[in-house]
Amino acid sequence: MTTAPPELAIAGDLIDARVLDVLARERERWREVDPRLDDAISELVRMSGGGKRLRAAFCFWTWAGSHDAAGGDIHEPSDERTAAIDAGAAFELLQTFALIHDDIMDDADRRRGLPTIHTTAAEKLVNDGLIGEPRRFGEGVAILIGDLSHVYADRLISGRSEQAQALWDELRIELNLGQYLDMRAASEHEPDRQTAQRVATFKTALYTIVRPMQVGAALGRNGASDELLATIDTFGRPVGQAFQLRDDLLGVVGEKDRVGKPVGDDLREGKATELVAIACENATDSQQKVLRTIGQRDLDDVGIVSIVDVLRETGAISAVEDRIDKLVEAAAVAADDLPFDGGIRQTLVSLANYVAARTH
Repeated sequence: MTTAPPELAIAGDLIDARVLDVLARERERWREVDPRLDDAISELVRMSGGGKRLRAAFCFWTWAGSHDAAGGDIHEPSDERTAAIDAGAAFELLQTFALIHDDIMDDADRRRGLPTIHTTAAEKLVNDGLIGEPRRFGEGVAILIGDLSHVYADRLISGRSEQAQALWDELRIELNLGQYLDMRAASEHEPDRQTAQRVATFKTALYTIVRPMQVGAALGRNGASDELLATIDTFGRPVGQAFQLRDDLLGVVGEKDRVGKPVGDDLREGKATELVAIACENATDSQQKVLRTIGQRDLDDVGIVSIVDVLRETGAISAVEDRIDKLVEAAAVAADDLPFDGGIRQTLVSLANYVAARTH
């Protein structure tokens, strides 16, 4: 089991406290208007917990590097430190929005080990004897709660820095287009490496690593130069690609209790992953027949095992593991060019190593 670096918890605790404070204040405010509104925000509280806080950590520690380089103390309360913590909280609430909507698109019933919002809302409709079609009600409620999380995220980051705002706006566009491309690629059912890598770049490399780091740098005392933004990109892209490749592996060979969602669902949904693309390139005719069952919603556990066997036999799993190692090595080399204190650089490398080797 891979142990998370302590800096992840340090940043995570700061960000968790801020998210809970924001949502607690909102629950109190809207409960007085109508007690039913408390249900919506309490569901957001439930779903916003349990994450790894990676985006927040990469944002916070990059800010810390920029702040320290400018002669500041990252532990000293300041407007800049508050802005960095708020940005981290914004990333976590944006991630909650993305996961809630993603669960609807994937028809997932578990997330972070808990029932998804659209499933609990549908059950509530039935259990409380309310009228309406359960699925439509559940999905409608989840869409609205996800949107609410997006609004809170926007509010936390707005007004801090024009440069940070521009980066934030770009990452939201990239995230949505990446999700659209992911859905299109899955529906076309013709996995190829180029498409898989493009989806991974938009949905993960930029969104999870590069943009959070760039926003953190932009919130530093002097903002972020074009050179610094480019250096962060050189470090962050391979880390983000490694993150996605590890996610792809965990989605098919991970442990359900560790991952927090059903293992094998990526295969039922026909996700256009690099893992599957490599297998398709190397498969024999009989193996191709097995791989063509990917994307069938009625795939049972036996079918999942058969596909995983082919992923192993074609060398796809070992190829992805090798690629992860190379990406981490590339990131470690690029980290030397980050103009931060050696301790901050090591923190970012430790986070990168954890991202690539995690078990959940």
